[in-house]
Amino acid sequence: MIRIDSQTKPSDPADTGLQPTGDGQMWLDACVEQQLQQAGLTDFDAVMATLDGRCLRALKDRENWRLSLQDEQRRPHGIYLKKHHVRTWLTRLRAKWGTGPGETPGRVEAQNVGALTDNGVEVMRLLAYGEKLHADGLLESFVLTEELENYTDLHTFLHHRFPPLSVRASIDRDRDLTRLIREVARVARKFHEAGFNHRDFYCGHFFIRERVPGEFHIRLIDLQRVQHRRRFRRRWMVKDLAQLAWSAPRGRIKCTDKLAFMRCYLGVEKLRPADKRLIRAVLAKQQVMQRRLGIEA
Repeated sequence: MIRIDSQTKPSDPADTGLQPTGDGQMWLDACVEQQLQQAGLTDFDAVMATLDGRCLRALKDRENWRLSLQDEQRRPHGIYLKKHHVRTWLTRLRAKWGTGPGETPGRVEAQNVGALTDNGVEVMRLLAYGEKLHADGLLESFVLTEELENYTDLHTFLHHRFPPLSVRASIDRDRDLTRLIREVARVARKFHEAGFNHRDFYCGHFFIRERVPGEFHIRLIDLQRVQHRRRFRRRWMVKDLAQLAWSAPRGRIKCTDKLAFMRCYLGVEKLRPADKRLIRAVLAKQQVMQRRLGIEA
């Protein structure tokens, strides 16, 4: 049997353009190297062990943290750290055979950041990622991304920015809401046309910044489960669109708004038979979600 040296790695296995640092298990953006050094986050083990921040979520196999760095003017700014840790029969075999960690969650998300950026879909900025397979089969990885300052998730933004439907019924059409719906639809269309599907395409993963009234800048986040496929994609597109429709707050978005979204997403003024079949499939999937998860407020 040929034993592959698990320490021999390409300069950047995710092909993101980041540079290796520390013990060779971590890759970072040179622009933040000094800031990470000041925070003591210059090698893989230090990043995985850090508790210097706020834990946002802790699950069996991953944790989400918000940390704070200081820029050159010593002004604080936020970064997000996603840690992954798992041990399975496969990771134990990989450790025993010395075949390396394989496609880790941290590497996959780093790759997705680059791939989506290359396809014109705006996402969060990647600062660093790392991965390590321990001798006992424990597979760890992480990804560090920059906080989206002055952005708000779409669900919260709709609640705070636009009046409830009971008020909208008595006023003229809200042109800003129409613009926002079109912008979200354009992002979704570009994302799917490039061959991607998200699998968690909820309003909470679209982040919005309104720089001037009626001008919306949108970024897509949480890219760990994003997939790329050119064939047999319809099922996954339907699932994405159903997740987005289900998570839209009913108190702010009505059926005509969703129909306007679909027209823009499909790039048509008048729905064709194939478009109507797609919409029926999305509605059916949305109803399944509502039976299982309830109705989003």
